[in-house]
This record gives sequence, structure tokens and C-alpha cells, in this order.
Amino acid sequence: MAIRLPLQTVFTVSRTTVQAGGPTSVAGGRADAFLLPQDTDNVLVKFTASVVSGGVSATFQTSDDGGTTYYDVARTSIVSNANNAFAEWLSIPVAGVGVRTGIVAPSVVAVGSVVSFGSVYGATGRSAASALGQLQVSGLPIMGTQNRIFLIYTAAITSVLSEVVTVYANSQSATA
Repeated sequence: MAIRLPLQTVFTVSRTTVQAGGPTSVAGGRADAFLLPQDTDNVLVKFTASVVSGGVSATFQTSDDGGTTYYDVARTSIVSNANNAFAEWLSIPVAGVGVRTGIVAPSVVAVGSVVSFGSVYGATGRSAASALGQLQVSGLPIMGTQNRIFLIYTAAITSVLSEVVTVYANSQSATA
């Protein structure tokens, strides 16, 4: 383990308009692809939004085939009718043990038996594009340099006062 260089901005996007077709379109959101440096150690995503008449969340998606197919890694909570007072954050490992968030509940409870709890370090499970609920992680690590942020709209947004997504990376490269 080595000391990493400070976080460096690798991608940022800022908007004040509703996407053409809006959240009622088939996509239901807006995707922005970007590349990470090859020597990235971990990634942080900062998301702030101020929207009217609906909600929006940010999902970090990774690709194992250079951008043909994307898989969910982590999703923020849904921001609705907010004023950018709080930032939503995601912390994403490049390599991990497939940790999934949520409540670890007993798998089987029967009279006279031992209660067995499922392991938080269990299998990663399924992950598709835009399949995670808010505040969930899939357990997947970053699988390549090609990644994207997908903004998911939950209702017919009438106004986007602001949406700002910034992706930071810890990297050993001074040029990241």
C-alpha cells in the first residue's frame, strides 16, 4: 500500500436544461461517457442537482467491453425539488470483494435450529444497466477505463435549475 496522490478531476458535466424527450423517453435519463486513467486506484462521484416536479439520481456504470455494454456499480439517492444544499457521493473501488450494501437478514429461522446469517461478502449477483434502486451498489468493481454516469429521472421534470456531476480519481499518475 502506498500513499496516493490527491484526488484529481477526470470528468465533470454541468447542465441547466431538461434533456430532449425528457424523462418520459425510452431511456428515462441521460448518459455521459468518460475514460478513467489506467492506473486509477479508486473513484469518487459527486452529484448535486436542483430540479422541479420530479427527481433525479446518478448511477456510475462500468463496461467490460469498451462501452458496448454498461453495468451498474452504484447509485445515489433521488434528489427532488432540492436546491443543491447537499452533495450526493459515491465511492467506488477499482478492485473489491463484491461488498453489497443492505440489511443482512437470517436466511432460515426454524424452531430449534441455529440462525444462519447471509454473508455481506457473498456473490456479487446480477447487475444490468439502470437496474439498481437508489442508494444501492451492485458489488461490481470498475471493469475498464470506459465508464459513464447515467442520470435517471423519476418523473416528468419540468425544470432543471442545475445538475452537476464530477468524477474524481485517486491515481499514481501525475497526468491523470
